[in-house]
Amino acid sequence: MATKEAIGIMYSAASDARSLAEALGGRLDLRAPSWVRSASDEEGLKACMAQTRVVISVGGDGTILRAARAAAPHEVPVLGINLGRLGFMTELRADEALLGVSRYLRGEDVWVEERAMLEATLLPASSRGKRQAFHALNDVVLARGGLPRLVHIAAELNGTPLTTYFADAVIVATATGSTGYALAAGGPILHAASQDIVVVPVAPHVSLGTALVLPPDTVITLAVKTDVPVVVSVDGLHEVAVTPGDIVQVQGSPYTARFLRTRDPKHFYATLIQRLGLIPGARNAQLSYEPGGR
Repeated sequence: MATKEAIGIMYSAASDARSLAEALGGRLDLRAPSWVRSASDEEGLKACMAQTRVVISVGGDGTILRAARAAAPHEVPVLGINLGRLGFMTELRADEALLGVSRYLRGEDVWVEERAMLEATLLPASSRGKRQAFHALNDVVLARGGLPRLVHIAAELNGTPLTTYFADAVIVATATGSTGYALAAGGPILHAASQDIVVVPVAPHVSLGTALVLPPDTVITLAVKTDVPVVVSVDGLHEVAVTPGDIVQVQGSPYTARFLRTRDPKHFYATLIQRLGLIPGARNAQLSYEPGGR
């Protein structure tokens, strides 16, 4: 097997992200087969991963989601540089990047954090439909389309009927996704290291309204039982229309997202408090940049 030597840098659509990505490339003196690409070039990113040893993501959470999804099948770790608002999964601020990145590439006091992902399979009711599979780091959401009407979604867990949700949507999330849309819908926060799966209905009406925390080997089957437009959203980056009778099956993915870290794993809750602004003034506080304890 060929040794992975390339360093990849991917950037969001924001002009400052591209400028920082190019500045990083210059500072690191990148040479072929290393690369700098837009996060929107998904096919190009996938083609580069087989020879890449580290991906540097420059942007917000959306960019790092794209990076992780492209990198996970090749077991490539991601280093996130935050130019967004929250940056739950990122590691460095933009003002730390030019000086801080080299340390991660050298492996100084660096460890690899692993996060669970989901695999969603769309099983069309019609034989003319196309079976599709997706992998998500945050969540898979089955939701109503443009009409403001409840959707009816029959749910099964490992083949056992659970309930029929009458709701705006049903979210199936990883621990990573538990601090996103699932949290906004009233779901629990799981530690990033958890392999468990969260199921949260959005605005349920006369149906099960409790969020569920399920073991990682659970297979969640969601069947569309309504005639209003419904879509399945994967990490908020892809939407696919589904029709009555279609089934979306969600389970743990065989892939694992990997991130380069220096802060102690116990730092998770401190980061959460800071970035959610749970303590007055915490969101604007600067985290100390120290080996093993940032």
